[in-house]
Amino acid sequence: MAVAQSLAKSVSAPAASPLPFGVIDIGSNSVRLVVFGEPLRMPTGMFNEKVLCGLGRGLGQTGALDSDGAKQALAAIRRFVVLARRMDVRALQIVATAAVRDASNGADFVAQIERDTGEKVRVLSGQEEATYSAYGVLSGIPDACGVMGDLGGGSLELVALDGHKLGDSITLPLGPLRIANLDSYPVVKAYIDEKIGGVAWLKRWKGKSLYAVGGSWRAIARVHMAQMHSPLHIIHQYTLARTEAGDFTRLLAKQSRESLARVEGVPRKRQDVLPLAALVMRRLLKFLEPRDVVFSANGLREGLAYALLDERQRAEDPLLATCRHMAERENRFGDHGAELDRFIAPLFERDTAERKRLRLAASILADTGWRVHPDYRGEQSLGTILHAPFGAITQSERALLALTVFTRYVGTASDPIAAPAWQLLNVEEIDYAQRVGLALRLAQTLSAGVPGILTDCKLRPNGNSLLLELPAQHAALDGEAVQRRVEALGKAFNRAAELRVLKAR
Repeated sequence: MAVAQSLAKSVSAPAASPLPFGVIDIGSNSVRLVVFGEPLRMPTGMFNEKVLCGLGRGLGQTGALDSDGAKQALAAIRRFVVLARRMDVRALQIVATAAVRDASNGADFVAQIERDTGEKVRVLSGQEEATYSAYGVLSGIPDACGVMGDLGGGSLELVALDGHKLGDSITLPLGPLRIANLDSYPVVKAYIDEKIGGVAWLKRWKGKSLYAVGGSWRAIARVHMAQMHSPLHIIHQYTLARTEAGDFTRLLAKQSRESLARVEGVPRKRQDVLPLAALVMRRLLKFLEPRDVVFSANGLREGLAYALLDERQRAEDPLLATCRHMAERENRFGDHGAELDRFIAPLFERDTAERKRLRLAASILADTGWRVHPDYRGEQSLGTILHAPFGAITQSERALLALTVFTRYVGTASDPIAAPAWQLLNVEEIDYAQRVGLALRLAQTLSAGVPGILTDCKLRPNGNSLLLELPAQHAALDGEAVQRRVEALGKAFNRAAELRVLKAR
């Protein structure tokens, strides 16, 4: 069914987001508090704590919440409410999903929370849960096109995504805790196929991406990273081709708890549910036949924050918004990334739109490492960018961005310290990072990071040379350090370096 317009009022956005914004998410498997801070477009998790309670354990057989899980969840929620108040959270939402929604004693559990904490609990419908999870994906991957699958402990939400548009959606009772007590592997497999096979609209998204959300599916990504010895353990937009995802989930689905305990990267508290989570993904891959699986670090909680944004705010690039927020906090003299980018742009006229975007991001971040010791600015910047909570950036793009800013400080992209970045790149990408980094190195040396200076200076190819032109009023900026930077940049482009001071008119 299509995502209903009835959600319009609940997701319409005020002019500004009430940050810090807090969410207590009462799921079928875990209870979690996340407190979000700036930047508004891509809020950063200031605090994130979860307790694996297993509220939905046995729900399919008993119809009720697990009693031990409920006690553990209540204790966690009381703690989270106290912490949120001490953090001066301006808006706290407590939301409950499939287990509480479907349990015979769910209403009693909600009433107990409200008595204990004085806070209201919102029990999300299946459609609301699916919509907010889809919003979470869109918050970090604005151009997502395909199907979002959010696997919780009690349910699987599927939503069709086409950029900012949400299409058909459905909630299926396929959470690992719900299907754990089915008789045997063949029975579980047949049950999953029956539920997924009945979703006719999935066929229309064949060949697009599957966006995987939920702790159990993210655990699959973590295990794969560990097995592949990935130099970067960032879940967001970690991508597997369909055949690779199919082979890997087939392997995981057949593992016992004991065997998983010996597998590197498997979270201890996910050992029971990981095989079932892998089986659900594998069967979904069979029916959907996506191009690839893209793991999203964002889900329901980030979707609740995204719902607070107006249309203008949603249209912002989440990568650039985060970069600008970092620059505003860290740059010596404010953000002048756009000025830096305009100055070096004539050297990169053939850049694609994707490269232009990364070049601008690097320009914005080009001054963020200045606070540390000069010998460690490159290394510090590399780690910061590789591990920053960016959205809308692939693993290789993140590596290219980090290597570019590293080169801006160090002067070379081939330093062994930068191995975690260049291991994810090809030779052409490393050369590009070297050139942009050296161009930014020149720009920052010439301007000392002060806005306004570069506006009157020109950097461009000039026949077989690379020319830096300084206007007469900036003649005094010519110096040994600037000349060295021009020569290094010219060498990177296989051109002679030329520095010219224009005469006053």
